[in-house]
Amino acid sequence: MASPQDSKPHTFNPPNVPTPPPTYSQVAVTPLLPTSRLITLAGLVGQDPKTGHVVDGFDEQVKLAYQNILNALKAAGATPRDIVHVKHYIVKETGRVGVGSEDELTKVWGHHWMKFMDEEGQGHRPPDTVLGVACLATKELLYECEVWAIVSG
Repeated sequence: MASPQDSKPHTFNPPNVPTPPPTYSQVAVTPLLPTSRLITLAGLVGQDPKTGHVVDGFDEQVKLAYQNILNALKAAGATPRDIVHVKHYIVKETGRVGVGSEDELTKVWGHHWMKFMDEEGQGHRPPDTVLGVACLATKELLYECEVWAIVSG
């Protein structure tokens, strides 16, 4: 019989994603049923886990954020195919939010997301929310991505 602790969320920081401040963990794995787990990732950014530095440029931050998401999902026993919801936070000062059409939005950062999900998530397109924000945790951050996934079995 499973202990009550087995049904509690387990949080941790994988070694191959950026170390967060002590106020939160990057990954939480929460049992839903005896055979399923909910995995929630903190908003991941374009921060190099080896150096702790945020990379320059919006596109480079987006691509590194997706690599950090992949590493965090793998550490929790999941893949991008297991993602059930995504939130994209884009700093407005980049000029990349408030675009005139969905086509324009896709050209801004969506092509990186679709490439990532085609290569790592078997073309899966989970529901998402795109938010334009005034700023993120530090001034050099231009993009952040929060992911939820469910793994069964």
